[in-house]
Amino acid sequence: MRRFMFILLIVELSFVLFASDEFVKVENGKFALNGKEFRFIGSNNYYMHYKSNRMIDSVLESARDMGIKVLRIWGFLDGESYCRDKNTYMHPEPGVFGVPEGISNAQSGFERLDYTIAKAKELGIKLVIVLVNNWDDFGGMNQYVRWFGGTHHDDFYRDEKIKEEYKKYVSFLVNHVNTYTGVPYREEPTIMAWELANEPRCETDKSGNTLVEWVKEMSSYIKSLDPNHLVAVGDEGFFSNYEGFKPYGGEAEWVYNGWSGVDWKKLLSIETVDFGTFHLYPGVSPENYAQWGAKWIEDHIKIAKEIGKPVILEEYGIPKGAPVNRTAIYRLWNDLVYDLGGDGAMFWMLAGIGEGWDKDERGYYPDYDGFRIVNDDSPEAELIREYAKLFNTGEDIREDTCSFILPKDGMEIKKTVEVRAGVFDYSNTFEKLSVKVEDLVFENEIEHLGYGIYGFDLDTTRIPDGEHEMFLEGHFQGKTVKDSIKVKVVNEARYVVLAEEVDFSSPEEVKNWWNSGTWQAEFGSPDIEWNGEVGNGALQLNVKLPGKSDWEEVRVARKFERLSECEIFRLSECEILEYDIYIPNVEGLKGRLRPYAVLNPGWVKIGLDMNNANVESAEIITFGGKEYRRFHVRIEFDRTAGVKELHIGVVGDHLRYDGPIFIDNVRLYKKSS
Repeated sequence: MRRFMFILLIVELSFVLFASDEFVKVENGKFALNGKEFRFIGSNNYYMHYKSNRMIDSVLESARDMGIKVLRIWGFLDGESYCRDKNTYMHPEPGVFGVPEGISNAQSGFERLDYTIAKAKELGIKLVIVLVNNWDDFGGMNQYVRWFGGTHHDDFYRDEKIKEEYKKYVSFLVNHVNTYTGVPYREEPTIMAWELANEPRCETDKSGNTLVEWVKEMSSYIKSLDPNHLVAVGDEGFFSNYEGFKPYGGEAEWVYNGWSGVDWKKLLSIETVDFGTFHLYPGVSPENYAQWGAKWIEDHIKIAKEIGKPVILEEYGIPKGAPVNRTAIYRLWNDLVYDLGGDGAMFWMLAGIGEGWDKDERGYYPDYDGFRIVNDDSPEAELIREYAKLFNTGEDIREDTCSFILPKDGMEIKKTVEVRAGVFDYSNTFEKLSVKVEDLVFENEIEHLGYGIYGFDLDTTRIPDGEHEMFLEGHFQGKTVKDSIKVKVVNEARYVVLAEEVDFSSPEEVKNWWNSGTWQAEFGSPDIEWNGEVGNGALQLNVKLPGKSDWEEVRVARKFERLSECEIFRLSECEILEYDIYIPNVEGLKGRLRPYAVLNPGWVKIGLDMNNANVESAEIITFGGKEYRRFHVRIEFDRTAGVKELHIGVVGDHLRYDGPIFIDNVRLYKKSS
């Protein structure tokens, strides 16, 4: 009997130890899983707590097939209006968790999260679950502030009633029992970590101390409820004037100087924070995307090593429509994370199949934000699969190569073009680089710009107009690697036909436009109206730009599809968009404007970061004795079949403004040789 009890005790002890190993831990400054170091390629997805089983399965199965080991997902849905919008309830009002009584034909977000966890468990994928949003999507911190009568976003970190409500929600979630597995979340090893918030900022305290104190309190609280799981902040990784830390090229200084009230080093030093996170979306000049991001990665890994904790590049992305080869830049960034000893890289975002309105022509969830990657034969997906093998196995089979970064394959170029190329020198035998277009060869002009990026300025007036192939050769000891792209030189003026002009000279024209959305900004009341004082008439947008972040957007749209006098006008035949933006010349206006446009259906973003301008540099125009700052926007884009709607986005970059902004002289052109 004693022998039997002894054997039973060993079996039980072995089970406990085995189960414990299934949790991701931190050992000696690195992640560990099942007794081994755990490095990974991961991704993000924001709809796993309200979509169908079929859509959830598709994302998780895509992750498995691509070798993606970690998926970061939302674990919140705050506010009755946000719950109603998704027909899914999690936290509709203070103290209410799940579907309230009296609500019929709605689903519980906790049940959807249960299913996601159960499916991820089956497929061997770990989950990072975020507990609240800094932004208003899915409710967020401002919803908490509204619930308790606060006046500012940052009351979320200070108000005791708000903090208590957050703790109640966290406690409910952590202790929730999965309806599919019967396992409480606090005991579920499929969950890798809890994150306190998505991209928290506290801009009213530039020292970063308010956020530090909040993180100390909340991370300790979660640890008291759940000692099994790791805890992270979920922040973007902003620095606070560290000696010797400056951005590459001097661009985007605000993410290094503490402007957002985030001090990444202090946050990572908190005892109850297990690992660091940082995000990477370079809001800088396209020619500096690669190098700027490379330095951002290097700086974070350096500090994480000093502190002795793991670090993850938790979100990164370049829009598909950006004028660069994003696959080459993604290669550079993943190389750096791996080679410098980072612990994971997680792109934004992985999607799967779609349903209903949320389905594109290929059957996938639409590429709403331009960052989507699906498990297909695209270069980006192939790159992710390649690096997943590297991170998962440690087997390094990377081969020397080189790639054009700028120009992008298929681009139109004119005048002076900044050529950028990435050299991936895994053998440490790189010798030189050359570029050839027609009979011109460039070699001595090419300079190393840092992090394996080389470049020079190409005078396209030396090349005849028309389509050309550009050739890139990277010379290594004993071998040469090549890349090529096609470009179209258009220095000579092409015959341009004005297809449509909207000058808003009549109030009737405004009736064809509508408010098509906001992001981190608000429309006033009314949202849009006609104004007869600017020009011969203009579309007036009444906006509120908080001036707190680099992307605060209001957007208007119009459908373009009509019979003109001589032809049927089609937006899908156009290749140039021009319009003017006017802002009243008020005193103290600072920041940047980042205008762009969208073609829909398909949500094709055009002109991203191609017309950015500091408001101080605007041309001053006078109408009726009043001064306005004028910004002329010109966007050249590829013809896109089937589009009927034009959306114009007015984006503020740390531009604090409450009042009217005007859009005028919208012109669409066709081009022909």
